[in-house]
Amino acid sequence: MKAKESNYDPNIHRLPWYGGWVLLALVALCGTVSYWSFFYLPPALTAADLAQQPLAFNGARAWDTLTHLDALGPKTTGSRANEVRAVEVLEREFSLINASHHPAQQVLYEKQIVSGQYGINFFGSQMTSVYRRVQNLIVKLVGAEDRHALMLNCHFDSVASSPGASDDCGSCAVMLEILRVLSRTPERNRHSIVFLFNGAEETPLQASHGFITGHRWAREVRAFLNLESAGSGGKELLFQSGPQHPWLIEAYSRAVRHPFGQAIGEEIFQSGLIPSDTDFRIFRDFGHVPGLDFAHIFNGYRYHTRYDSVQFLSPAVLQRTGDNILSMVRLLANGNQLANRDDGQSEGSMVFFDFLGLFFISYTAIEGTVLNIVVSIAGLLVGCWSVLAVVGWSNWRSMGREMLHGFVATLVGSGAGIGLNLATAYGMDRIVDRSMSWYSSCWLVVGMYCVPVMMLLFIAHREFHRLFSKSKTVLSLTLTVQARIVGVFLFWALLTIGATVYGLRSAYVIAIMLTLALFSMTLTALLKLQSFPGGYWLIIYLLVHSVALLWTTQFYHIFTNIFIPITGRSGANDNPDLIIGIVAAACTIFTTSFLVPLVNLLRKPYRTIGTLFVLFLAALALGTVSSFGFPYTGPGSSPSDAPKVQRILVQHTVRQFYEPNSTQTVRSADAGYLFRLWDRHNERTVRDVLEKQSPGKGASALEPTELPECKREVFCGMPGSAIRFTSLWSPQSNRPNTPDMVKLSLDRWEVVRRNANGSSIKLTISLNGSFQSTILVRPRHNVRLTGWNLTPEVPVKLAAAGHKAYFLLITHGLAGEPVPLILDLETDRQSDTVEPLVDISVTSNFWEYHEHFTEEFSRFVASFPSWAHVVPSVTVVNVYTF
Repeated sequence: MKAKESNYDPNIHRLPWYGGWVLLALVALCGTVSYWSFFYLPPALTAADLAQQPLAFNGARAWDTLTHLDALGPKTTGSRANEVRAVEVLEREFSLINASHHPAQQVLYEKQIVSGQYGINFFGSQMTSVYRRVQNLIVKLVGAEDRHALMLNCHFDSVASSPGASDDCGSCAVMLEILRVLSRTPERNRHSIVFLFNGAEETPLQASHGFITGHRWAREVRAFLNLESAGSGGKELLFQSGPQHPWLIEAYSRAVRHPFGQAIGEEIFQSGLIPSDTDFRIFRDFGHVPGLDFAHIFNGYRYHTRYDSVQFLSPAVLQRTGDNILSMVRLLANGNQLANRDDGQSEGSMVFFDFLGLFFISYTAIEGTVLNIVVSIAGLLVGCWSVLAVVGWSNWRSMGREMLHGFVATLVGSGAGIGLNLATAYGMDRIVDRSMSWYSSCWLVVGMYCVPVMMLLFIAHREFHRLFSKSKTVLSLTLTVQARIVGVFLFWALLTIGATVYGLRSAYVIAIMLTLALFSMTLTALLKLQSFPGGYWLIIYLLVHSVALLWTTQFYHIFTNIFIPITGRSGANDNPDLIIGIVAAACTIFTTSFLVPLVNLLRKPYRTIGTLFVLFLAALALGTVSSFGFPYTGPGSSPSDAPKVQRILVQHTVRQFYEPNSTQTVRSADAGYLFRLWDRHNERTVRDVLEKQSPGKGASALEPTELPECKREVFCGMPGSAIRFTSLWSPQSNRPNTPDMVKLSLDRWEVVRRNANGSSIKLTISLNGSFQSTILVRPRHNVRLTGWNLTPEVPVKLAAAGHKAYFLLITHGLAGEPVPLILDLETDRQSDTVEPLVDISVTSNFWEYHEHFTEEFSRFVASFPSWAHVVPSVTVVNVYTF
């Protein structure tokens, strides 16, 4: 009993009230440091450094190449800028490299003009991708053995209205500089290196398919490095690997100078949460080649806009990427990994991550499973032992009760925080109509969605302490708080074990935090500092947890820098505040939960809680009634004033419906503007502009599914771009200028078989015109498509808005011959019946067509606000029935 009295601490307030502000400041400080680490880039080498470092990657020289590509402007596949001028720029660089290479090196160049087709599921939509005469520019640096090759890939095409400086001309400039440096080395690499500059990635992913399935050098490739961008500048993130080839991650760990890679990025990307894809998928699925996927992810506001230009980049971006990739290339091109790739020893997934770019850690998924479970169990045992070693093991019930209080308080606080964020998100969207108020002012996310979660965590722990703490207990206040911290550990340990059992490698994110907590508890127990006098345990706890804060806050920066810009192109149907509110809540709980039990050491804890409440109200006020809450910003007066724009896709469309069995006689036609709704506020902007242009037009704009012809025409007679996305249709009297288009001609109608049960009919069709197009094929009732000439098997129909049809995407690079389409149809009807068998909709897209815009359409495009990024185009829809 004497031991109990000596451990009892009657004073329940041990720290001054402003200690809570110190905790908040600590979180802010560590968050600032981790934020700074993301955007720090080493300075680029300049032309003056060439003499001293002739075989080092030179960012200034790569930058010069990038400026030439950027000056070409948008480079859509099929445009002169992409197929002629970009090719000329790259071939000129190849010629200069070939003229200056070391005599010991052999540099080979080939231009591949390739056609093909394949089936692919693209963001949940099944389609057949057809490409004709797209271009690949391929350079091979021949190795001493020349049997196995490492491939580097970039793409030089871009989307409409974007020069594509980061996506992906910057990567091509990096590859050219790596080629230039390696070609001047006096000794050959052991293995060959293939540099693939592909000209049709945005179409999507077509030129890479043409190379990996059709070029002779592709058979030599044993691994690849894919250089991409989903943002504009910053560090390149290693976010996909393998699959099942851990030696690539091990090579990255050994080679890179500035690591930045997280295995959680791989699982998030492959889950489909991010609306992007890369050539990595083609090389993996069609070439069965392992590789690493790199992308610049920050500043996603500029991704696929006219602001993805050199104005908003710097040579330092290229220097950092070039240093890392050049190191990887040298290691792999001269090691044993490529030659030994097929030895059967390369199976298994890896857990990998960096810590603020300072160092890189990787281990196998099996090792990760063991580590996660061991750390979870060991932390609980050490935490209990640390407390019970002071009060005696016979008091395990008191320890268990306080640990349970910490667990339940964390669970309740987390649930309440997520619930409040969901309510706030609903209110911002539906009540005050200010969703996305944080889109430009990202710091509002902290006040609106992070601060209230932390506040409720504080309240939950404080109220559990007030309501359930006994006046007489064997545990002193400090030991009670430590027991509550073990309860927090239990909360995260259960999540870690659950994620591990489920097979998620990303459980390492929590396991590293638990490892640091385990280290802190072990150190405190070994030094016997559990008691509060002198405050040594708290000092050690905060020092160790500062490292944990650096680890945890970086994920807040990663997730918000990825998901906030994505809400500007994720569609109009979902409330983006719900997404950001959940992300912010999860990151806040993850970051602060181990600090929250310390609230019970404060004399006046509700002063800290009140401070958080005031910050929450201030953020809500700024987000709802001030200019800070307006989502978008236009270009500023300097490059540092980076715009954060609203995306507007408008297609000046003419629709032509042909008489049955005719490809010449039009039975009806109309015109209009088709708008793809990219974000929550697109519809409002579009209606406002339509209303200003022509009063009443804004009100007359409607969803395509509301059109009367939607009941009979395939996908409402809309362009292919309207199928998978929410759209708005505004009828117009002015028709676009359309001198050319893809035209369909029926070459042959052949009855293959006829019997009492029905008929088999073969339709042979030609698609004439070398433009980007989409084709929809809809067999009528009791008609089945049993085969065609594009793929060995007939794919699954694309289903949307109550319609189903076979979806084809056809891209032409260089102009070529007509595309044949042969359809094998089975019908239960006799072939001599007059009922139609199939509907075919042909959409022609003219993405770079500004010189042919009508004056009225040009004025309309120019009438959008400066904070809107408008992508205008001309579209022709021809609907046929046979």
